[in-house]
Amino acid sequence: MSILSEYFGLSTRSIFYLVLGLALMALTLQPLWNRYRILNVPLLFVGLGAVLGGVGLPVLDPLTNTLSAKIVEHIAELIVLISLAGAGLAIDTRESWRNWQATIRLLVIAMPLTILGVALLGIWVAGLPLASAVLLAAVLAPTDPVLARSVQVSPPGQDEDPLEVSLTAEAGLNDGLAFPFVYLALALIAASGAGWSDWGWSWLGYDFLYRVIAGYAVGWVCGIVISRLLHSRYGDANLGAWNALIVVLASTFTAYGASEAVSGYGFLAVFAAARAGRYHGDKQDGLYARFVHRDADQLESVLLVVLLVWFGMFLTNGLLADVVWTDIAIAAAILFVVRPAGGLLSMVGMDCGDMSRFKVAFFGIRGMGTVFYIAYAQNHADFQFIDAIWRISAVTILMSMLVHGFAANFVLPKEAPDPDSGTGEVHPHNDRVNAAD
Repeated sequence: MSILSEYFGLSTRSIFYLVLGLALMALTLQPLWNRYRILNVPLLFVGLGAVLGGVGLPVLDPLTNTLSAKIVEHIAELIVLISLAGAGLAIDTRESWRNWQATIRLLVIAMPLTILGVALLGIWVAGLPLASAVLLAAVLAPTDPVLARSVQVSPPGQDEDPLEVSLTAEAGLNDGLAFPFVYLALALIAASGAGWSDWGWSWLGYDFLYRVIAGYAVGWVCGIVISRLLHSRYGDANLGAWNALIVVLASTFTAYGASEAVSGYGFLAVFAAARAGRYHGDKQDGLYARFVHRDADQLESVLLVVLLVWFGMFLTNGLLADVVWTDIAIAAAILFVVRPAGGLLSMVGMDCGDMSRFKVAFFGIRGMGTVFYIAYAQNHADFQFIDAIWRISAVTILMSMLVHGFAANFVLPKEAPDPDSGTGEVHPHNDRVNAAD
């Protein structure tokens, strides 16, 4: 029984709805929060969850309950899907080597180096076996598309900075590209000591190459078909955009389901579908994409509040009490050494300012995608030291919220909405629950 129930007679259900209602109401005050750079809104929601967990409210604990692990997996999966769709819609800059060079470098150089570095930390510092170390590396390698929104591009049709484009595209693509390495960890568990020739080529050809290509290709085709339907005479784009939220869900779930049906990576498919929709749909001003992006953004914000409050409760449900110094050391090494070093190496030879180069390397925010991947792996195999993987990842996410959130507030530009503009337009970074707000 919680303290609130015992002393104030409040039921768990009434507390849930009251807290959720107040938390969502706080989202509507975003312009107020943006006036104060010292505020870190996601951290406030985590703190709220920590308080609720501290007074004894029940919490979904994936470490103690299989059903809880499945629920956490699917909630995190949903928010990542919506976030990937929003990220794909937001980018106006067309794909090309010149425009997306930084993103490509981050994916093919920084991400593998990060995976290698984190895996070595897991083995040498945390004492994890190989499969568990690979899983730790896979879940902490990608930049999170959810909590990294404060360093990403603004809604469609607004000015874009190359730094924001590179980080947004990286977050949109590397969540899907982390999946092959999650499957590598699963393959190591299933191999039970068998040699590379028994399972390695199958992983490389199927889990790495085929599923990546299939995911992006299926998503791109879905995006083209859906965008043409939407912009037809009977489509929502020509009928007032009244169904923008339904369009977000329909296109996201269609691309995800179609890709998974052919064993492609659905995360890649969702981002690819959104990019294809922008490319073949709103070729000029992205007007319809703004409506769809706005509704995707609001839905994502609602889900993010729920997940952040849960995360705070999970931390105070015994997880933080078991943290050891090596967990903190690994988290700090990932955020301050491994990712920045990999990012800087990936930018070698690229024509960009030193400060931009450092920002791209530094703002590799970790977040809700990590939660999904751990829960997914936990629900598909029996990993040794899964509690250590959760602890290290949770500390890394919390530290990332703290460091990257406040750093983004003071390092990156942050504009306030103009109440006298009369346009109703939302300026960059003001319609979102940002890691930096």
